[in-house]
Amino acid sequence: MSTVKKPVFSIPGNSDKNGIQLQVMNYAFRLALALITVALIVFLFPFSSIYQSLNLPPEGSIAKEDVIAPFTFPVLKDKEELERDRSMVLSNLPVVLQFYPAKEESVAAELKRFFARVDSIKLSNPKNESRMKNLRLAFPQLEEEGILYLNNGEDLDVFGSNLLFILKEFYQKGLVDKVEDLPFGDYRKAVLLKPNQETLIPADELVDLPKAKERLLSLALVKFEDNQLLVKAMYEIGSWFVVPNITLNREETEARRKKALDLITQHKGMVLKGEVIISKDQKITEKDLEKLSSLAEFRLKTGFTSDPWHFVLPLLGRIFFVGIMIAGLALFLYLLRPLIFFDNNRLLMITCTLILQMILTYLFMFRWHFSEYLIPVTISSILLTILLDLEVGLAFTFTLGLLLGVVNFFDFKLSFITIIAGSLACFSVKDVTHRYRFYRPMLYISFAYVVFIYFSESMKLSPSGSILSLCGYGLFNGFISTILTMGLLPIFESFFDVTTDITLLELSDLNRPLLKRLSLEAPGTYHHSIIVGNLAEAGAKAIGAKSLLARVGAYYHDIGKVEKPEYFVENQMGAKSKHEKLTPSMSALILESHVKEGIEVAKKANLPQAVIDFISQHHGTTLMSYFYNKALERGAGQNLKDEYRYPGPKPRTKETAIVMLADAVEAASRTLDDPKPSRLKSVIKKIIDSKLESGELADSNLTFYELSAIEQAFLPVLIGMFHLRVEYPEPVEKT
Repeated sequence: MSTVKKPVFSIPGNSDKNGIQLQVMNYAFRLALALITVALIVFLFPFSSIYQSLNLPPEGSIAKEDVIAPFTFPVLKDKEELERDRSMVLSNLPVVLQFYPAKEESVAAELKRFFARVDSIKLSNPKNESRMKNLRLAFPQLEEEGILYLNNGEDLDVFGSNLLFILKEFYQKGLVDKVEDLPFGDYRKAVLLKPNQETLIPADELVDLPKAKERLLSLALVKFEDNQLLVKAMYEIGSWFVVPNITLNREETEARRKKALDLITQHKGMVLKGEVIISKDQKITEKDLEKLSSLAEFRLKTGFTSDPWHFVLPLLGRIFFVGIMIAGLALFLYLLRPLIFFDNNRLLMITCTLILQMILTYLFMFRWHFSEYLIPVTISSILLTILLDLEVGLAFTFTLGLLLGVVNFFDFKLSFITIIAGSLACFSVKDVTHRYRFYRPMLYISFAYVVFIYFSESMKLSPSGSILSLCGYGLFNGFISTILTMGLLPIFESFFDVTTDITLLELSDLNRPLLKRLSLEAPGTYHHSIIVGNLAEAGAKAIGAKSLLARVGAYYHDIGKVEKPEYFVENQMGAKSKHEKLTPSMSALILESHVKEGIEVAKKANLPQAVIDFISQHHGTTLMSYFYNKALERGAGQNLKDEYRYPGPKPRTKETAIVMLADAVEAASRTLDDPKPSRLKSVIKKIIDSKLESGELADSNLTFYELSAIEQAFLPVLIGMFHLRVEYPEPVEKT
C-alpha cells in the first residue's frame, strides 16, 4: 500500500570496517527497540495480574484440585470494604475546636473604650443636635434607637455593666460563628481545646452568633421589659460586640482524622502457610476468590521476602510470552520483509504503533473500565496495512491479538475479536486509494463486532437487552476506530516519511501546480515524462512492483529541467542547440544540475522522499557519453571519465530502476527513423543490457527474470506510441 525505501546502510556481509560498525549499531538499535517494547508492555498493564492463577475457576464452579497457601498472608479487604470503613471512621470522628480565653478581656476593653468615646462626644458637644450628628458619624453601624439612647441615656455605666455581664457569660461558655458550617459527621460532637483542658461537647450545646444574639435579645426583654428603647439599644450595641471566640482547628482535625484512618486495618483475616484455601470438589465461593486475590497482592507487595521463587517466576513468564510475540513479529519481517526489517525508521513506526495500541487498551480496560468491545484494537491494523502492506498488517494483527491475551490474564476473548476484526480491517483497506473509501473498514469492523458479540454473548445466555447494548458498542467501535485512523494517518505519513497510495494518487493529478509548470515551461520534458510514466507503470505491473509509485516517480523525475529547459533537446523544438557554444565540461555540468535542481524544486513543493528518490536516482552514475566523447575529440584525457558521470546514487529500489530503464528507452526510441517493432525490441534489449553491464542495476534487486518481463512490458507501450496511421486520400474536386 505504501512506499518503503531500501535501507541506505550496509547490507550484512559487507567486510568493510565502517560497514561492520554500522551493522553493529543498527542491530543494537533493533535490539534496544525490542527490549524497550517488551518492558513497556510488561510493566504497563496491572502488575498484580501476573500473580493470579491462570486456572482460577469462576465463582460457583467446582474446584478440580486443592489450592494450598504457600506462605502465611492476610486476606485483604476490597475497595468497597475499605471505603465503607473509611466513611464509618470519618463520620464518627468529632471536629476539633480551639477556645480563645483572651477574647473575653479584649471585648471588655473594647466595650470600655466604646462608652469612653460616647462620654467624650457628649462632653464636647453641649448641643443636642450636634451630639446626635457626631454619634451617628462615630457609630454608623447603630440604628436610630441605639444612637438616641446613647445621646439621652443617663445611666450608661449601669447599662455597660449589664451588657458586659451578659457578654462574659457568652465568652465563658464559648461562641462559634455558625454551627452549621462546621464539618460534623454523623457523630455530631466536637472536641473543645482549652488551655490544659480538652472537652467533648455535643453540637447542640454549642452557641453560635445567631443563638447568642437571640439570647441577648431575650435577656434585654427580661431586664428592660417596660422600656423598649433600652431593649433595642442593648440588642444593637451588644450585637456589635458579640464575636466568636471558638474557631475550627483544621490542622488538628485533619491530623486526628489521618491518625484514625491509618489505624484502619487493610485485612480482615489471615491464611496460614499450608492451609487449604480451596479443597478439591468444593464449590468456589466469593470468599475463596478473595483469598486467592489477596495471595497475589501480598506476593507482589512482599516480593522476595515471602517466596522469592514464586515472585520471580510469574514475572519471567510474562516477559517470556511478550518477548516471544515481539520476536515472532521481528522474525516475520526479517524473513519476508527484509527491507522493512533493515529500515530503522519503519521498525520505529511499527513499534510506536504497537505501543500506541497497548496504551489505548490499558486506558480503556484498566483505567477507564470501559467494555472490551469499545477498545479500538483495529487502529494499528488499518494504519500498518495502508502505510506498509497487507501481509505486515495481518502479521501485526495476530501479534497484537496474542499480546492482548497474555496481558489480560490469558483471557483470549479480546484476542479473538482483535484478530477477526483486525484481519477484516486489513483486507478492507489493502487497496484504498481514496480517503472516501474508508467507509469499507467502518462496515467491515462493525459487522465483525456485531456478529461476534451476538453469538458469543448468546452462548453465555446474556439477556437480550444486554446483547443489543453490546452490539451497539461494536457498531460504535467500527466507526470511531476508522475515524481515529483517518486522523492519525497523515501524522504517521509525515513523521515517518511514508508515502501511501492515497498520497501518490493525489500527486498523479496532472493539474497539480508543479506538473502544470512543467507542461508550460518545458513541454517536451512534460511529454517525455508522461510516456516514461506509462512505460514504468507497465514494467512495474509486469513484475509485481508498485506501479502507481513508478508512474508518479516518472512524472516528477525530470522536474529539475524547468529551471533551464532550453538546454535539453526535447524542449529545443528544432532550434539550434545551446550546447554548441559550450565546452563539453560545461554542458555536462548543466545536464548534471537538473538532478540537484530537481531535488530542490521537489523539496520546496513538499514532495515525499519516495518521489524525490526518483529524481536523484533515475540517472544513477551513468556516463554522459556524448559530451565525454566530445571532450575526447578535443584532446581531454581518459582519466576525466568521472567528471562526466551523474552524481548518483544508483537506483535502490525496483521502481526507481524501472524508471531509469524507461527514461533511457524512451529517449533512444526517439532517435529511430523507422520505429518498427523489431527495431524497438532491439533498442529495449540494448538499453537494459547496457545498464546491467555498467552496474547501474546492482542495488535494485531486479532479477534476470524480472528484467525480461520488463523488456516484454515496454514493447507494447512503445509500439502503441509509434503506431502507423492509415493515410487517407485527398478528396477529388468535382469539375
